[in-house]
Amino acid sequence: MTLYGGLVLIHVLAAVIGMGPSFIFPVIQSFGTTKESLQLVNKIMEKAEKVVTIGSIVLLLTGLVMGVMNPHLFTQIWYIASIILYFVAHYLAVGFAGKRTKKAAALLNNHQGDDIPNEILTLNKTIGMAGMGSALIAIVMIILMSVKPF
Repeated sequence: MTLYGGLVLIHVLAAVIGMGPSFIFPVIQSFGTTKESLQLVNKIMEKAEKVVTIGSIVLLLTGLVMGVMNPHLFTQIWYIASIILYFVAHYLAVGFAGKRTKKAAALLNNHQGDDIPNEILTLNKTIGMAGMGSALIAIVMIILMSVKPF
């Protein structure tokens, strides 16, 4: 295997680790129907976020290193679009959803009673929509990198 081939392998593995969970996070989140179950879901998501962050960073770095090794990639629209989409997906997953998840978890932990306040339910809906958006972007990125349409 060549160095470039090894880098592609690491890149694909990082994509599975870094972007793959965006497909399952909304499903996991849907199991939070009671205060207790939602607290468990929040703990699971918090633990998974660390692994996803590492995979996501490796994904970006390997993609950029492949571009440095093959500068022609920087002239390809599919490559540039994939990098831009990566940042949008990363913002949705970490910046947008991540901040709201932490806020919802804090509100839930400070809430007295077994019910889930409407504010948390609203936050969870926006978090779910961001997760679905991130998953759709991941699909578009996979298509761009596989088909290389332009």
